[in-house]
Amino acid sequence: MPYETPDLDCPAGSSVIPPLWVSRHLGGGAYGPWTQITGYNCGADLLPAAIASAWRAMHITPTTYTTQPASGWAIASMGVIPVASAEPQTNAVTALGTPVLLRATPTNFTWTTSDGTDVTTSVAGDGYGSGAQPLTFDRREYRAQLALTTTWTGHYSLNGGATWAEAPGTATTTSATTSIHVFNPRVQLVDCDTSGDCATGASAGRTAATLTDPDADGIDNHLIPDHAINAYLEVRADGQKWTSSERRNPSQ
Repeated sequence: MPYETPDLDCPAGSSVIPPLWVSRHLGGGAYGPWTQITGYNCGADLLPAAIASAWRAMHITPTTYTTQPASGWAIASMGVIPVASAEPQTNAVTALGTPVLLRATPTNFTWTTSDGTDVTTSVAGDGYGSGAQPLTFDRREYRAQLALTTTWTGHYSLNGGATWAEAPGTATTTSATTSIHVFNPRVQLVDCDTSGDCATGASAGRTAATLTDPDADGIDNHLIPDHAINAYLEVRADGQKWTSSERRNPSQ
């Protein structure tokens, strides 16, 4: 028995296209049940809908980014400059038998830190996409986490990239989190250098404090792993000795 054609207000000269059914190949020569994936459509409307569906399903690799400086630590008031890749990503697909080139382009970067900073900047303007301004931190010593969420806009081409049309909606990706040790150095007058040699000719008798070893225990604080950093800072704040030899780099 033939299907009944619904009443569609299609443009003049446009034919009504019946529903599209698909039976997926399950492997080993077996196929799954027939599934209806579209309803009745006007001929002119079917391809854009299929392209929109392909854009929503497009796999986008999360944005890569670096921090300047890339030392793994930063001074709180100076911060770091995160610089993200603004390269678009493309994917060739076939929609209803038509070759389609999809393109995802980053348009906004949202930088979030574990101390509550949340900044969104445009790729085209000044900001963290082009490395124009530093992202600063709370003025204390702690381990901060930097996260990036990227917003992407979509376009598609039916002629291999010669011309592009906008795809509806946006996509987002979340990049890997970066761990940054934050120092908050304070100016103080001393008569000894970082080697422990004093202007009076005497010896300081201990390891001298440095920017990365402010508690002068001979350990650069940013080399302590994330999971141990809070315990380490608490022990040193109490004037106690850190007994674990664990470092981010065992050779240190």
